[in-house]
Amino acid sequence: MNNFFCRLVTPWRAGALFDTDEAFFRFLVSYDRRCNTVRVVMFAVAFVMLLMGYAGKSTQPYYAVCVIALVVALGLSLIIAQNEKQLPDDRQQK
Repeated sequence: MNNFFCRLVTPWRAGALFDTDEAFFRFLVSYDRRCNTVRVVMFAVAFVMLLMGYAGKSTQPYYAVCVIALVVALGLSLIIAQNEKQLPDDRQQK
């Protein structure tokens, strides 16, 4: 169970769980892709909630969802940045 949480929450520390460095790098790249997909969706949700907040009379629920989506998106950005530091130069996204 500890290995699962290490891979899920702190993937940049999971290098010892893989047999080769190449397998670890493939894991980090695929993890970054999934996180980036979720991050883009969260930014889209935040954008839609801002638009709905401007259009509606009761703006409080829309802005609350927007703030939550932005916090999740920024947290994922930090995870992606930390993973990028572990990758060799030829595998890092430019």
